[in-house]
Amino acid sequence: MKWDWKSFAGGILVGSVLFSGLAIAAPAFPDAGDINKEPFTYYFDGIPKSPKMDVQGILYKNSVYVPIRFVAENLGKTVIYDGKTKSIFIGKLPVAKMYSKLEAVDLVKKKLAGNLTPQHVVEYDHDDEKGHYVIQVYQTVVNNFQSGDSYTSTYGWFVVNPNTGEIRSLLQ
Repeated sequence: MKWDWKSFAGGILVGSVLFSGLAIAAPAFPDAGDINKEPFTYYFDGIPKSPKMDVQGILYKNSVYVPIRFVAENLGKTVIYDGKTKSIFIGKLPVAKMYSKLEAVDLVKKKLAGNLTPQHVVEYDHDDEKGHYVIQVYQTVVNNFQSGDSYTSTYGWFVVNPNTGEIRSLLQ
């Protein structure tokens, strides 16, 4: 089979169309150029220490992100990660059952199970002044499919006590 200029141009065009979607589908991660990976020196009680090169901290948008295990162990604390509850324990473990933010969200979902649709989102928002977890339940409603205009319809705000798992509505 003989390749000519039209076949070559057609191949370039088809390839361009097929691979142009990759840029659109790429996740919105920080630009690698924005991240500074130069090694830092950490000081613990005036003594300089450096982690292994594969666990260095990074500087991103004027904030330093540090490997927590390195810091905790240099402060004489142990670090335990519980992947099930997405909890990080530094030092002593709690003596009583403590609910994690993920478990608090699950408690609210179970409490409201019969009242929510699959479009409802239940998510942790922040801790209140007492250290309780504030959970928002909402859904995004599209009011114009052509323009994509939408609004957030809040079902409710709930507070979960991390010590007891007690749930109360913020609107009471």
